Amino acid sequence: MNSNKWGRAYWTDLGERVGASAVGGALTMVTADSAGVADYSQRAWWVLVGIPSAVSLLKGLLVNLNGDEPTASVVDVTSDGSN
Repeated sequence: MNSNKWGRAYWTDLGERVGASAVGGALTMVTADSAGVADYSQRAWWVLVGIPSAVSLLKGLLVNLNGDEPTASVVDVTSDGSN
């Protein structure tokens, strides 16, 4: 087992994933409000931003708990495809 499983690199990786989910949700909220599909209510923010961000966080934590390597990803790949 990797001794840095919960190290800085893991938390940076997880934070990027959760942050990207939150930004995507916020952009969806703005678009949905402009289209008249949703409003800026607390419930709409939870559905469009909170739930995707929470799922991203939980997935990243569970993957790292169950694996030997420090990762927030379910798949074992690198950006250059070498894995």
